[in-house]
Formats: sequence, structure tokens, C-alpha cells
Amino acid sequence: MQSLKRALGLYATTAIVIGSVVGSGIFSSPSQMARDLPSAPYLMGVWVLTGILTLFGAFTQCELVGQMPKTGGLYEYFREVYGEGLGFLYGWANLMIAGSGAIAAISFFFAQYFENFVALPHFTHALTALGLSESTPWNIPLLGAIFPYQFLGRKLIATGLVIFLTALNVRGVKLGGTLQSISTTMKLLAILAIVVVAFAAGGHVGSVSHITSSTSSFSGWTLIGAVALAMSGAFWSYDGWGNVAYIAGEVRDPKRTIPRAIITGTLVFITLYLVVNMAYFYILSVEGVANAPGDRVASQMMFAVVGAGGAGVIALIMMLSAFDTTNSSVLTNARVYYAMARNQIFYRPAATVHPKFQTPHIALILQGAWSIILLVTGSFDLIVSMYVFVNWVLYALMALSVFILRARKPDAERPFSVPGYPWVPAIFILFASAYVIITLVADIQAYNAGTQPLIRSVTGIALVMTGLPFYYYWRKVRSMRSESSEGSD
Repeated sequence: MQSLKRALGLYATTAIVIGSVVGSGIFSSPSQMARDLPSAPYLMGVWVLTGILTLFGAFTQCELVGQMPKTGGLYEYFREVYGEGLGFLYGWANLMIAGSGAIAAISFFFAQYFENFVALPHFTHALTALGLSESTPWNIPLLGAIFPYQFLGRKLIATGLVIFLTALNVRGVKLGGTLQSISTTMKLLAILAIVVVAFAAGGHVGSVSHITSSTSSFSGWTLIGAVALAMSGAFWSYDGWGNVAYIAGEVRDPKRTIPRAIITGTLVFITLYLVVNMAYFYILSVEGVANAPGDRVASQMMFAVVGAGGAGVIALIMMLSAFDTTNSSVLTNARVYYAMARNQIFYRPAATVHPKFQTPHIALILQGAWSIILLVTGSFDLIVSMYVFVNWVLYALMALSVFILRARKPDAERPFSVPGYPWVPAIFILFASAYVIITLVADIQAYNAGTQPLIRSVTGIALVMTGLPFYYYWRKVRSMRSESSEGSD
């Protein structure tokens, strides 16, 4: 069986780490966070705290990568530590919720800002002729309503982006990695440029006092609850740092390269997020951030500094950012399904490597097709709302696996050891568990209050568990194939 090609070096691998994280969240999440916790100092503290926890998680994953530099990343770690069943459910969660949902959501974000420059059709007349409208819902039992006829023009653009990036990544991991290096570098320079403009040219509207301003009267448990809500937005913006482990089989010297890339990339995006938020608060104040129209904080900041022309600049930067993050998601996540198929617990052709381009082309195409289904139906809105909770359950299990492996294999080679062990992974597990519990309680309260139609966290877990019948089916097929092979011998 043909194997994948080790074609990615340190720069491209680091670019994938940064590109997987720095997407749409940093441009919109601060607005909701400021409504949840209206205090600039507390919010900066939230970004620092969640950044430190993210770094702890990165350190923890680096130890696993060093021990098991295999294509598939967390899927392979879970399979090794917890057994094949949980490994499969991790991969299924990636397909159903995390990976494909992120591709659909971020490509749609790209199309939203594309519409700033090109008027996109809504197909109103065609829908009317069919007796439909943009607001006609599809009701999904237990989940709620989706609106597949909304924003059809945007969905066409987003679909085109998914097809283009899937085709590009089919043609070679080095090509995808090169594009990632270029687009991530351009994105970082562009974001830093708007920060410089904000501080250098925003003196007429900005004030250092804004960075220390607060309208919060929270205290005690109310403050803790507000901080937890704000942390949810920060975790969403920081998420994706572990995706690079999926492509370990295509990185040169992965035992050294991937840990270096994860740590370097994590430090870069934490620093970037802190300076960007300081710029937001400097120009807009915490109240202005909270009330940014459409949660478009970066656009509002640039409008305040340079006028209407700044909105177009921000739209271009956001398109670049979404393009870069979509490419990173397409490149990395398909390797999980490839690894599952190689272990014969997924659609078997997904293990095929293209004879010329040496990429998992079937896995890439399957991922692209499912992402487009989520995109066109509009169901990614529901999916993404469950994403962070499910991911943090898995992150807690990831950190716990470090303790399990150290107990099972105390003398095993560890090219990278978690600094501050056992405290660093233990703190990460503690906060991840607390975050999961708080999110679950908040979801139940919101459901009981009638402010959301379902308990999203529980529904997310239920969606993951829908993979069990498929797991038992593919495992049975593998067993039958093995018995047939032994019988023919």
C-alpha cells in the first residue's frame, strides 16, 4: 500500500498551527464576550488565562506527538490509550461536528465578506415559483430548524471555495502547505498592520484609559459565571491548535518538528490575540466592543480610526483569514478519516493514496462532500454550537492519556516531556472538566428557561454516539474479511 509523502517542514507546519486557530473568532467573539463580562481588565485576564490553558494543552499534546508521530493525531492516541471504540468516536465527532462543521462555517464566513465586494443572488424568484421563501425552514426532530434556502448566493461562493481547496490539497500536501505558509504569513502581517494603524492613527478616538475601563458590577458567583461565559468565546477563538498532529505522517522529522511548531504557533497566536484585543479596547472601549454592529469589532474599530474606507480593508483581511483557516482545516482533518480507513473501521477507499500526488484523495473528497452538505443545508449553525463542548470533553481525555501512558510505559522514549509534569496536564484536566460541567449546567438552564430549543452539549454527545452502529458495522466487515482471508489460505 502506497504511503503518504513527508513533505512538510517547520515553517509550513507552524503555519498550519496558526492558520488552524486564527480564523473568524478573533474578529467577532470579543463582542459577545464584552456583553457577558463588561470589563476590559477582566476580559484581558480571560484572554491571558485561556491562552495559558491553551499552552498547557499544547505542551500536553506535544508529549503524545513525540511518542506517536502518526497520521491521524488524536484519533491514534485515543485508539492506543482507550481502545479502538473511543478512537473511532473521536474520528466520527471530527467528521460530524468538528472538522466538517468548521470547514462549512468558515467558508461561509469567507462568502459573507465576499459579498461586500460583489452582489450575490438570493434566487428569490426561483424560490417563489416553487412556493418557497428564504425563511422556509426544515424542522429536524430534537434539533430544531435549519434554513437551507437562506443566503443561497453565499452558499454557492462558499461551496466553490471548499471545492477549490479540496482539489488543491488533492494535488499534493506540499502544494497545500506552501499555500498555507503564504496565506498565514499574509494574514499575520495584515492583522498586525491594523493594530499598528489603530495605535498610531487612532489617538483622536482612542484612549489608554479604555483598556482599564469597566462597567461591570459583578462579584462572587455572578462574576465567576460571567468569566466562564467569556472564556467560552475565547476558547472558541483559540481552538484548532491540535489539528497539526493529524498530518504527522507527512511532516519531516515529526518527533521534533511538530512539538516545535505547536509551541511556536501557540505563543504567536496568544500574543497576537492579546495585542488585537488591546487595540479594540483602546479605540472602542469595552462598551463600544460590546455594541459593535453585527459583532464586527474589527470593522467598527477601523471605521472609527480611518472612516468608511477601513471597512473594505477589514473585509479583505477577514476573507484572507477565512481562506487560510479553511485551507488548514481541509488539509488536516481529512487525515483522520484516512487513518481510520487504514485501520478498516471507516469507508475502506478513504485509505487510498493517490498514485501521483501521494495524498489521501478519497478522504479529502468525502470530507469536502459532507462539508458542502452541512453548508448548503445550513445545518452547520446547529453543529458549530455543539462543537466547543464536545471538543473540550475530548481535550480532557487527551490530557488524561498522558498520565495513563506514563503509568503503562514508564520507560518509553519521550522526545518531548510535558514541562511541569504532573501539574501542567493536571491543571489542564481540571479546567477542561470544570469548563465542561459549567457549560452543561448553563445549557440545561438555558433550555429550561426556553432560550434555546435543545440542550446543545447533550445533543452534541448524542450526535457523536450515532457513530456506534457504523463502528460495529465496519468492525464486523473487517472481521468477516479477515476470516475470509484466513480461509483462503
